Amino acid sequence: MTTRFSTTLVGVLIAASAAFYVAEVPSYGCSSRAEVVKLQGARSDTPTFQRLLTEQVAYGQCVTIPRGAEVEGSNADTGTSTLLVNARSDPPGYVVPLADFKHK
Repeated sequence: MTTRFSTTLVGVLIAASAAFYVAEVPSYGCSSRAEVVKLQGARSDTPTFQRLLTEQVAYGQCVTIPRGAEVEGSNADTGTSTLLVNARSDPPGYVVPLADFKHK
């Protein structure tokens, strides 16, 4: 019973705090914050970033998000500046870099 209540509570909190965002640049979303942080660290080295992102997309850990895409999101972690997007439409959603998106 506690697990069901916790899951429901998390869903309600996500829905209540969700807002819409637009990708200002081509971006990516991953199933874990760790992958997003790793990719953020490699982003300044374009060949390395592209290789790592392609690997993670092939493994099913990440997806690409085109510039201009609209997503529904809520803060995932202020310490790593990430958003949790599309948790309602594509559970469990994806963690994305906050800097790539602007509030709509």
